[in-house]
Amino acid sequence: MKKRSNAFDLLCGLCIMRMVMLHAVCTTQMEDALWWREVMAWTFFFMSFFFFKAGYFNKGITGKTVPYLRDRFRRLLVPYLSWGALGMVLFCFKFCFLPDGFAKAMEEIGTRWRWDGLSFGNVPLWFLLSFFTTYVSIHFIEKVRFLHWTVLLFPAIGYCLFLHDNPIWFYLNNVFCGTFFFYMGKAWHHVLDRLTKQRVLAVSIVLCIGFVFANIYLHAEYNMRPNVWIGSFWQSMLIIWLSLCGFSGVLLSLPTPRVPVINFIGEHSMVFFVMHYPVIMSYKYICIMLGRDIQQSYLDVAIMMVFGIGLCALAVPYVEKVPWLSGRWENETLAK
Repeated sequence: MKKRSNAFDLLCGLCIMRMVMLHAVCTTQMEDALWWREVMAWTFFFMSFFFFKAGYFNKGITGKTVPYLRDRFRRLLVPYLSWGALGMVLFCFKFCFLPDGFAKAMEEIGTRWRWDGLSFGNVPLWFLLSFFTTYVSIHFIEKVRFLHWTVLLFPAIGYCLFLHDNPIWFYLNNVFCGTFFFYMGKAWHHVLDRLTKQRVLAVSIVLCIGFVFANIYLHAEYNMRPNVWIGSFWQSMLIIWLSLCGFSGVLLSLPTPRVPVINFIGEHSMVFFVMHYPVIMSYKYICIMLGRDIQQSYLDVAIMMVFGIGLCALAVPYVEKVPWLSGRWENETLAK
């Protein structure tokens, strides 16, 4: 078995923890707080990292199409459908305590499914569908010689979609940027393989310093889920490039230790990714039934963080044994 990268597991774990905190903060309606906007301003690129990481490690985007698509479907779309169905049940549950609850639930689902897909009951699931579409797109791009160079234009296409109100359903407008970040990871791996660790560290430190100054003096953001740019397109793409390459390069060039809790989350990111939101929503609905107000409550943010991460950690060995929940299928050659 190939040895895992402590550096990328650490970054992945940090990104997952940041995502859990984001949903806890939004659930308590504190997303407009000044301190949280500062956190967002310095970590807005965290979803881009998962596409970047996939590209950095990926070696199996070519080959026969049917086995490849079957593999991607089983690993990504089956969990999307499974957790989406569970999320839908939880989404409808909250309406049980309202007059005409079932009718209201069906009405809201009818107005949201076109844009949200199955993610309206489990918001983070948009990533699995976008990730699947990105993998499929890259597979067919690689079938045509030199076509991969067109990916350089993909962020501009994503920006044009943003300017035209993101017309593609199911949050798939972000696939163009996702594909670009995937190839960015592949290119960065190609560069690092040709440099000594000392040079990688020196270059990466320069990139990290560049990120700090760029984010202060040229600040712009990209919100990947809705494919929305805040500020300059070019500045946001520059900041994302500096951050992803800089931070990963520093950790890869140093003897990065395994940080037990954070790396564990990174090693089992799929479980935390698909399960933490239903846990947070369950806590919210319990508070509603008990008549407890959780708005603007730091205590409830902390409780949701603890329960969201803790219950997911306890569930890891059980969820990973169920292929249709975890995407882990035995006795199959998997593209990685």
